[in-house]
Amino acid sequence: MRKLFWILILSLLPFCAFSKVGDLYYCEMTQAIEIKEGKLIKYIPQKFKFRIVNKDLIQFGADSNYFSGTELKIIDFSENGEQFYGDNFEFSFGSFYFAEVFRWPSDDVDTLTATAVSAECSAVEDYSV
Repeated sequence: MRKLFWILILSLLPFCAFSKVGDLYYCEMTQAIEIKEGKLIKYIPQKFKFRIVNKDLIQFGADSNYFSGTELKIIDFSENGEQFYGDNFEFSFGSFYFAEVFRWPSDDVDTLTATAVSAECSAVEDYSV
């Protein structure tokens, strides 16, 4: 009976995997939009990978996608190990959000473009980025 009790208790505890340096994440976009010249453009969601290179940097894989080869600086890494963010992104419990505004200089009026991406991610075994 005691054994059954412990099995029940342990099965109810969440098994959390904390983010750490070296972890590799596989992500699938849920939304990818751009606002360009006042028009909303929805893109076909893509898949991408990123690795936590060190406590202040994530690096995206070389696969052909929006983030290909990009590095983003981490400003803060939470104590719970499942949240970190930078100037234009946030990762929180498996959800990844990215937003950026680009200014395209021209002779007349500069053009602004805003991009936003959301994705669901999970840690995967490392088979190289």
